[in-house]
Amino acid sequence: MTTAPAGPQLHLPPLHPTQLEIAQDPARFKVVCCGRRWGKTMLGIVCCLRPALRGGRVWWVAPSYKEALEGWAYLLRLCTQMPRAYASVQVSELHVRFAGGGTIQVRTGDNPDNLRGAGLDGLVLDEAATMKPEVWDLVLRPALADKQGWAMFPSTPQHFNWFYDLYELGESGQEGWRSWHHPTWDNPYIAEAEIEAARRDMTPEDFDQEFGASFTAVGGAVFPLLSANRHWYLAPMPAGLDWLRRGVAGDWGTTPQHEAAVVGGGVIKSGAVWIHSNWLDHSGSSNLWREEMFREKRQHGATFARVDRSQSSELDRLRDLGFEAESGNPHVEVRISELAGLIHSRNIFWDSSNPRVVEGYNRLCAYHRDKEGKIVEEADDDVDATCYLVSELVKPHADMSQIARLPLFRR
Repeated sequence: MTTAPAGPQLHLPPLHPTQLEIAQDPARFKVVCCGRRWGKTMLGIVCCLRPALRGGRVWWVAPSYKEALEGWAYLLRLCTQMPRAYASVQVSELHVRFAGGGTIQVRTGDNPDNLRGAGLDGLVLDEAATMKPEVWDLVLRPALADKQGWAMFPSTPQHFNWFYDLYELGESGQEGWRSWHHPTWDNPYIAEAEIEAARRDMTPEDFDQEFGASFTAVGGAVFPLLSANRHWYLAPMPAGLDWLRRGVAGDWGTTPQHEAAVVGGGVIKSGAVWIHSNWLDHSGSSNLWREEMFREKRQHGATFARVDRSQSSELDRLRDLGFEAESGNPHVEVRISELAGLIHSRNIFWDSSNPRVVEGYNRLCAYHRDKEGKIVEEADDDVDATCYLVSELVKPHADMSQIARLPLFRR
């Protein structure tokens, strides 16, 4: 009797201890917050290869084509070392088919709609923090449903964006989720001298993020205390607050880069300010913008509206809706200092039970100046609206004369 030839003996690249712990963990969704050069590419590729060699369909999704090519080059290099394992390589499609029928394809997340339609056994979202949240929420999460597939999110953090929310999900003990935090120096193959050289060359904020894998304030942050004391300023808004004055503020925009924004909030009789709503839209509809302001009046009793002076043509329409409407404080640095004053006195809070408010809070954390000290005007529409609102709420007002006689609010 003849014996069937043995199949190929494949030996995947060895993982260092912190990589191996993650690879062997049974969690379905793994969030890996790691520093540069910790080894996320190696971990991700190995975790893709294992199910693909057993017949699974797996994707490696990168933020851009350039970054996708980095993952592809690594995958291709491994495949050439095990020629009996794979059946075909399609370079133009960044696609590998293995002898057992499994596949790995490298894709990009810059256009989420191009990722629709696939049923997947698993996927890796490389540098997830730099992608749009809808890549996961609306497109790739549903692609795992029919096969109950797995996902891994290896990424260096980008301040407090949606990747931070995923990390918190894994930390919270949510069923199926687990998170890990590994700075660069957890990779035993990175020389300590190299890490110390980077520490000398970078700002503390940038080093903490890029090498320490810390969720931290962006370099040059205008409101750094928001990042450092996140759990103080973000809290569920209590019911039955004794409101003294409530209002809305808005900025106008028509593109994803410059959106229309409406932020609602108020001051209570102790002097504390609460931000309880945050709305963004780039449809170009001024009707929707005004409707959102009127919703604040109807649902929350907003009495005033403040808008950027470029929207002064809207003031009469807002007055017709019953608002005491004016252009907001035109001085950017004054508005910033007024908000900073409330932050330093720990006398302003954002309602953590409203996901849109949390997103707006994250943009405030990322609001920063360049090396010349100028404000970087990107993703700042609701930031501007928040500053307009706060500037009005801290102004001396006939209904607010009693604030000076009351102690600051404390939780």
